[in-house]
Formats: sequence, C-alpha cells, structure tokens
Amino acid sequence: MEKIILFIKTYKNDFIVFKKLLASIIKHNKDNLPLVVSVNDDDFDFFDREFRDRNFQLIKDSQIDPCTLENKWVYQQIIKSQVHRLNICENYVCIDSDSYFIRDFYFHDFMYSDEIPYTVIHEQKELFGWSSNNIKEIGFNPKNEFLNDRRYIMDKLERKGKIYDFGPSPVIWSTKVWRSFEENYLEKNNLTFQSCFKKRPSEFTWYGEWLLKNTVIPIYPAEPLFKVFHYEKQYNDFLKQKFTLESLEENYLGIVLQSNWNKNKEKKRFRFFR
Repeated sequence: MEKIILFIKTYKNDFIVFKKLLASIIKHNKDNLPLVVSVNDDDFDFFDREFRDRNFQLIKDSQIDPCTLENKWVYQQIIKSQVHRLNICENYVCIDSDSYFIRDFYFHDFMYSDEIPYTVIHEQKELFGWSSNNIKEIGFNPKNEFLNDRRYIMDKLERKGKIYDFGPSPVIWSTKVWRSFEENYLEKNNLTFQSCFKKRPSEFTWYGEWLLKNTVIPIYPAEPLFKVFHYEKQYNDFLKQKFTLESLEENYLGIVLQSNWNKNKEKKRFRFFR
C-alpha cells in the first residue's frame, strides 16, 4: 500500500484542463508519486483511448462508489471522499482538474513524516480581505456562504471555536480520517456519503471538522498548496499588480483557475504564466 498518491477526479468536459494538469505533474513530480485518475464510467473508454501509453492508473468512478446522482457538484465530492474503498494508499493529494503545478514537488511537501500528512487548515483571510472590497462586482459576499456551511457542520459535530477553512483544492487527506468518519459518524447516524453531502456539500469541511473532533491523526497545519483564483476579477486584479510566475513559485506549488469562470479562456491566461 502506498504512503501517498496523487488523485484526480475528472470527466470528459474537463479534458483540456486535465491535460494541462497532467503535463505539469509529469514535469514536476520529482519523487514519482503514483497518480490515480478516476473518471465517470461513461467517459472511461474516451480516456482509455486518449492515453493508451499512460503513466497513471485510470479507473472508473463506480470502482469507488456506484453513485448515479445527477447533481455533478455533489457527485464528485462523493467520489473524492471515498478513495479509502480502493485500499491502495494511506493518504492522497486530491487535485481538481482546473489546476496545475508550477514548480517541482516532493513527498515531503505533503507529508510531515513517513506516516502523517499535513492538514490544510486556515481562516481564509486573504480571499475574504479581497472579496469584502469587491462585493458589488462579484454580486454577493462569499464569506456569508462560507460561514453558513461551516457553522452547520460545526453544529452537527458539536464543535465550538474559530471557524476554519480546510481547502481549497488540492488538499491532503488521510484515508484513516475518511474511514473513521464513515464508520463513526455516517453509519452511527444512518447516513451515507450521499445523504450527508446532499444536505451540506462541503467535503473539505466534513473532513477537517471530523479530524478536529476526533484527532484520528495528529494535525500538522499547512496553508493552501496552490494559489487559487476564485473569481475572474480576482485574477485580473492580480495581473494589474504586476505579479509574476516567479513570485508565486516562492509560496505555492501551483495555480487554480476555477472552471466556473475560466473555461474557453485558457489559452490567454496560461500564456501569462508561461
């Protein structure tokens, strides 16, 4: 069983950005961490044809969970949260397709020791500092939604105190934590990943809050691994400030251009960073 793997849940519509992510992994994966890619069952043959000579393991989502939920947002969370069912690794770096690495990465970037992973945990002050000055442009206050999600899950797990963010992607997850969550929370409350996430689809928060409650593994905090551009204006403001790829490489392993705004614009944006 692997100590840690890279895990990507993707599908055909994200093929272009997935190829960019894959190329960056091939370039920067200096410790040759194993890569597992899970795709919708209907898309498996397409990916199988496109990557005949692949250097990663390609699986169907149904090998993890035979979920048929039509809500794509909840569906992908259900798949990503159950890698422990594969029994192939102790920990995994869960990476979204709309991201890519910008510098070399190693085992120790994700693992505190041979056994214990880092945990992404912070208060999301950078994003909320920006969003509080741009509510008119983005149309709402994302902090309100953030707080509502976190408080709901904190109440369910009976935790008080500071409100944390346990994302964004990529995140480093322990299969021990997810297995404990399933056995000691979901099953004991007659829930499944599907029924739980349908009520509150925030897999980062369920993982982090369960870990805080039960300390299944020791917590060694880590700031976000990638620089995330949640909104197009956030990205454009970044460009106006004359930041460069080199300035990001000092503090981040990669970049996320969230697919809710960057689709069909990849070429222009990626050209800036390269």
